[in-house]
Amino acid sequence: MLFHGYYIFSTKPLIVSFLGSYPFFGGVVYQDKKFTHKPLPKWFRPKHVLEHTPYWCAAPKQMFLRKIKSILHSIEGRTHHLMVNAADEEQMRKQFRVRGAHFNQNFYINEYLYRPIEQPKIYDAIYTAQLNSSKRLWLAKNIEKLMVVSYGGDLHSYCPELKHADFNKEFIPRPELAKKYNQAYCGLILSALEGANLASSEYLLCGIPVVSTPSKGGRDEFFTPENSIIVTPEAGAVERAVETWIKLSPEPEKIRTQTLKKINDLRLDYCSYIARLIEKEGGDRHDPKTLMEKYFAPPQGIQSRYVKLEELHKLTPEDFSTRFSL
Repeated sequence: MLFHGYYIFSTKPLIVSFLGSYPFFGGVVYQDKKFTHKPLPKWFRPKHVLEHTPYWCAAPKQMFLRKIKSILHSIEGRTHHLMVNAADEEQMRKQFRVRGAHFNQNFYINEYLYRPIEQPKIYDAIYTAQLNSSKRLWLAKNIEKLMVVSYGGDLHSYCPELKHADFNKEFIPRPELAKKYNQAYCGLILSALEGANLASSEYLLCGIPVVSTPSKGGRDEFFTPENSIIVTPEAGAVERAVETWIKLSPEPEKIRTQTLKKINDLRLDYCSYIARLIEKEGGDRHDPKTLMEKYFAPPQGIQSRYVKLEELHKLTPEDFSTRFSL
């Protein structure tokens, strides 16, 4: 999912999803411990908003804050739905009686972009990760042929243990990233706590298996014994798991097909959820499977339903309806 915009699932009634924070009180947004002002067009008034969370939110404090947000949405005339990524978050959501459901956001990934591509195997492993301590990059220090993909920056200065690794100094476009994934025998995810982690499912859709540490946040919901190895957070354990995948070299299409089955099951359930909301508000009755085919159609997938905040301000209500009506 993308920040700073909205995914449009229905215009009559207006139903949108988003990742992060929604503006209250005419445009006030609180995110990353700071306030900003991002007003919406006056005509953009969703009836239902589906919030997806970028971070793990099973702690009581986190869920309490979302309970408060849900109340604020109601005061402003919207019905809020919290979509969580992991089972422990779902349990906490129910305890706090926050409206919503358990839908891991990784089903938003565009499988037409991330797919097996014929490429030479250059790397033993690839790790897509920001250069910060939560990613525990040093756990990959024993991987001889390693590629680290971040938003840019000097990996060797940040993590001297990985001075032997390749890395990108500038942002890598997504099609190029898919090629990089296919040049590796496996993908690494070594953090202990974060959100659903898009990279973990991007690896799988490209047909490469995963080496992960135990984690909270929901990334393991797409893991199976056939596509992942969970290891203790030790460099030696990571190294041995990578060696295992190099030896086994599992079939890419099998990994992808298994992952897509889980993703599409989630998508269908999600579309059923949306169809019920549309009908509840007096809208047309829609077959969930038909909705799924429309929302996730190639080549863009769900990104065809996405609009950035700045673009939203440039659209007229008529243009918006024409572009996103079902």
